[in-house]
Amino acid sequence: MIAHARHQLRHCLTLALLLVSSLLALTPEAAAQGRKSRTLQRLEQERKQLLRSIEASDKKLQQLRRDTRNEEQTLRTVKEQVEQRRQVVAVLGNEVSGLQARIDTLSGHIGRLHRREGALLLRYRAALVQLQRIDTHIDPVLFVLSSQNPAEARERQRFLSRYSKAVREASVALRTTRTEIEATKAEVGRTHSEKEQLLSLREAEKKKLEAEEQQRAAQVKDLQGKQQVLAQDLSKQKQKAEDLDRKIQAQVEAEIVAAQRRAAELQRRREEARRRRQTQRTQPTPPPSTGRSGRGKGTTPPPPPPPPADDEPEERRAATPGGYAMDANERALASSFAQNKGRLPAPIRGSYSILRTFGVHQHSEHNRVQVNSSGVDFGVNGDSRAYAVFSGVVSRVFVIPGYGTAVILRHGNYLTVYANLSSVAVSTGSRVSTGQSIGSVGASPDGSSGRLLHFQLWHERTKLNPLAWIKR
Repeated sequence: MIAHARHQLRHCLTLALLLVSSLLALTPEAAAQGRKSRTLQRLEQERKQLLRSIEASDKKLQQLRRDTRNEEQTLRTVKEQVEQRRQVVAVLGNEVSGLQARIDTLSGHIGRLHRREGALLLRYRAALVQLQRIDTHIDPVLFVLSSQNPAEARERQRFLSRYSKAVREASVALRTTRTEIEATKAEVGRTHSEKEQLLSLREAEKKKLEAEEQQRAAQVKDLQGKQQVLAQDLSKQKQKAEDLDRKIQAQVEAEIVAAQRRAAELQRRREEARRRRQTQRTQPTPPPSTGRSGRGKGTTPPPPPPPPADDEPEERRAATPGGYAMDANERALASSFAQNKGRLPAPIRGSYSILRTFGVHQHSEHNRVQVNSSGVDFGVNGDSRAYAVFSGVVSRVFVIPGYGTAVILRHGNYLTVYANLSSVAVSTGSRVSTGQSIGSVGASPDGSSGRLLHFQLWHERTKLNPLAWIKR
């Protein structure tokens, strides 16, 4: 009888040990299911980083939109933000797909846990049935004491201890499995909720993306329209500038031709004076004549002296072949002007700003547009009058549509031009000194606020950069 009970106890212990080993095998898998995968964590971090980038782009856009001159930069920023928003939507889609895969995995794990729980319950129930078949009249103490020798007693005691431990572990494993099932179900619920939030966020991001794409399309259209207007304005400004340059060029050519004619006339007069003096030196002097009279000897008075020769006209010559022919005073003036390079005063008093520089340069508002300026545009902030940068003579005063009245001052073979004057205080042929008022500066030709003076500097037929001559 004792042998039969011993056999049943061993059978129950085997079932309990199998139960415990089966439950313990589930622990690593359950732990793995309770954590987010690295892919989902990476996607979440990527999404958060993109959203931070979009937030930074929003702040940049707000700053740029307060400055209407940076429309192209604003458009580029909107384009970047649209691309970032598109990436956010894509990442959200990947996150939703990952969460759905995780939900599917957890659901499958719950099913496996239920099946294993059922199998363990069957084994546990079978172990209990086997235990009930043991003769209840056998006391465990008597079971140990009835051993034939001490070694067998110790073996029976260890056997009973292992059996009790196995039964306790089996019970704990069943409860742990049940707890894990409930925790996995809760995790599935949280994942479902997170998925719904991500779906809602994705829809919101899609709407923002659509709105930003529409906004960008509207800005592109608006910018294209402004570029067309800008192209027209630039064409008009270019035409005005070319008209001004042609007038100045024509005046320069006319003065050069006039100076060359004066030089030729003076040279002709000098040659005539030389020939006259030569003729007077080579003409023979008549001998003195004598005569008699009834009252005695007398002498004929000497002939009158020859008229003095004309003073030799002052020579005019050009510093460069085909250039402006200057007299001595003009040469001295031109030399003094050249020596003051970098020290000439600005044509504007008080504070001013440089709105456009000399030569080809990038447009102030559009990066892809280049403009060519023959001079410098000064923005007038204080005194609204223009002043001569050096002593000279008023060569010409004329009107250019779009540039107001223009005044040309000649300083030997150098010229300074003051354009966009609303009124003038000098006239053609008058002499001016350094710092003398030329006239009042007019409003900006492009319609913007403030006054603008267009200033040019020429040497013979060559345009120079005024900023290289003005002290700043």
